[in-house]
Amino acid sequence: MITNLLDIARNIDFEDYGSSLAVTRVQWAEDNLRLWLHVTDDEGSNVHPYWQVICSGVREDFLLMGYCDGLELTDSHVLLWPHKQLRTSTSFYGTAENPLAVVGALYDKHREMIGDWIPFHRFLNPNVSLKALIAGGYGMLAEGPEQLIVAYEEVMRSYGFSTSHLDPRTPVYWNGTEWIKEESNLHVLLMGQSYVIAEQFTAEAL
Repeated sequence: MITNLLDIARNIDFEDYGSSLAVTRVQWAEDNLRLWLHVTDDEGSNVHPYWQVICSGVREDFLLMGYCDGLELTDSHVLLWPHKQLRTSTSFYGTAENPLAVVGALYDKHREMIGDWIPFHRFLNPNVSLKALIAGGYGMLAEGPEQLIVAYEEVMRSYGFSTSHLDPRTPVYWNGTEWIKEESNLHVLLMGQSYVIAEQFTAEAL
């Protein structure tokens, strides 16, 4: 069970000199991912240092090898929005005296809601720069998690634009052969800036 490893990590202050958590190796097998971790505790507790975490049914990952400042497993995080929230797209119509001001306001709203976890450009229309799109006066602005898209719409309306979005729909994922509706209760394993989103996580001492 990964709960044993999580309990160990929860009781270690990785900001202390001598305590550390590091990703030392990764290995893929289809949609499953294995992580090798090394844990040390400067408090002298009898912590087993070598662990392997098995992530089954991986949907998304961002991994940095080396040291990280913590380990947490949760089913409630902004990283899960693209996989758990209903998905929609929004279009707009209107004009703005200063398109760059609108771009800045959208960016600020994104950072307010998402922080640095998901890049600003991820859900935006990829076919044209955001400034050019807004200056053009109409078009499809973004497609993504409903909560974020609705927030984008509020920003656009505050600058005098009209907006409309499609009926929200269940997110899907590619299983290697076809698109499947997402029905799993996904979790995200956070390791500092690194993360893995998957259906199931298990851990064993090596």
